[in-house]
Amino acid sequence: MFRSIRLLFVVALLPGLLITPLHHASAQESKPPSGQLQAQPSDDAVFQRFLEWLPSARPANDTPELTNQYRSHLKSGGASDAEVRRQMGIIGRLLRERADGWRFIFNNVYASSTPSFVTQPNALLVATVEGRKPGRALDIGMGQGRNSIFLALKGWDVTGLDVSDEGIAVARKNAERAGVKINAIRETIEAFDYGTGQWDLIVSMYEPFPVTSTEYVERLRKSLKPGGLIVLENFAPEDTMLDWTATDPGPLLVAFKDFRLVYFQDTFAKPDFVTPQEKRHLVRMVVEKRP
Repeated sequence: MFRSIRLLFVVALLPGLLITPLHHASAQESKPPSGQLQAQPSDDAVFQRFLEWLPSARPANDTPELTNQYRSHLKSGGASDAEVRRQMGIIGRLLRERADGWRFIFNNVYASSTPSFVTQPNALLVATVEGRKPGRALDIGMGQGRNSIFLALKGWDVTGLDVSDEGIAVARKNAERAGVKINAIRETIEAFDYGTGQWDLIVSMYEPFPVTSTEYVERLRKSLKPGGLIVLENFAPEDTMLDWTATDPGPLLVAFKDFRLVYFQDTFAKPDFVTPQEKRHLVRMVVEKRP
């Protein structure tokens, strides 16, 4: 739903301080001396201002459109190009570390009448479960429910997890139209209880979350039944605006070294995420929990 995505920028120079004569102080209150840089807001302040702005943003068709809105907002407020790049870099980094922004981001996008997310089930997932006996499945970052509904139609008992209220509402409506039931839960991946030996299948498609974190991978491993699968697809780093949600193929393989590798692809192809889309650097993986 995740979903969109992976904004890396350079950090601006630290501001200096200029001392002016006291008798000029009142004249300089509204305009700093020539060459003086304004004090930059802290990383936390930058992120908080972004979160406070999100509820007022007009609905966007995808996350790049939404972030471009915020760039324009910063520029209209007088921020220089360098400061805009600095703040967008901070926002991209902190979105990888904190879950509080994604709820507002995807609430905005799913509120659009024309969101550009792919609505067909992921091709890697379709191929992976073909001929496999249905069981219990967890769809992380369910979004509009395309993969959850596909699995439910195939007889799987599906739980879909997402941070977005709007995404959950759309997924439930889509499931009702398809005539299937899914257990849709609004929660962050940090707070969700994955349990122990719960799942036959875990799906993670285009999620900007710590899939290479040792602690997180262990949580996934414990939650799977022996022989259970994890199916993952995401952007890989390529120095584009999508890098802020990217998964590096090398660390990904290392993180899942205790699993049996069923399928792995490091490729350039059209991502199964938003439409239309040019070819991007992608990583695709299927792993199995060893008995």
